[in-house]
Amino acid sequence: MSYRIALVATVLACGGGEKAPPRPNRPSTTAAALAARQDTAFVGTTAVTNRVKARAPQAAIRAVETSAQAGYDRVVFEFAGDSVPGYHVEYATKTVRRCGSGDPVTVKGAGRLIVRFEPARAHDDQGQPVIERERALGLPAVVEMKLICDFEGQIEWVLGVTAAAAPYRISEQLAPARLVLEIRHAP
Repeated sequence: MSYRIALVATVLACGGGEKAPPRPNRPSTTAAALAARQDTAFVGTTAVTNRVKARAPQAAIRAVETSAQAGYDRVVFEFAGDSVPGYHVEYATKTVRRCGSGDPVTVKGAGRLIVRFEPARAHDDQGQPVIERERALGLPAVVEMKLICDFEGQIEWVLGVTAAAAPYRISEQLAPARLVLEIRHAP
C-alpha cells in the first residue's frame, strides 16, 4: 500500500496530474486533398498478363464496379466463392470479335484492353445474365466496356481506353474474391 502512495506522490510531483499542453494544429487530410494527389508510384505494364489456375472450380462473376482514382481508373471484377479464376489481360492488336458469333465488336477509345477469365461464367443456372453486359463509363482512362463472351466456362470483356496502350496493374483480393484492374490516366 505504501508503495502505491509513493508512486502516486511521485507522479503528482512530476506534473503527472496536469493536462498535457495542447498539440499544434495539424492540417487535416480531406477527400479533396486525397483526390488531388497523383499516384506517382504507379508501376504498370502494357505486356500480356496471364495467370492460369489449373483445376479451379468455375467462378460466377457477381459484380463489376468502376471508379476514377487519382491518376488511374479502377475496374473491380467480383466473384462468388473464395478465389479469382484464371485470367488473361492484353491489349488487342486485331479486330475484337464476339466468341459465339465471330461478329466484330467496337468500343469507344483509342485502345482496346481484353480481360478474359477462365473457368468463369456471367450467367445463372438458367442461362440468364447476372450482370450488366455493356457500360458507357466516360472515365478518364476507361471510356466503355462490353462483355463479349460468356460461353463454355469463359468470360471476356473488352475495355475501350483513351490511350492506345496505357500501363495497367492487377491485384487479387479475397473476402470477397476480386480482381482489381487499374489503368493509368493518359499524361
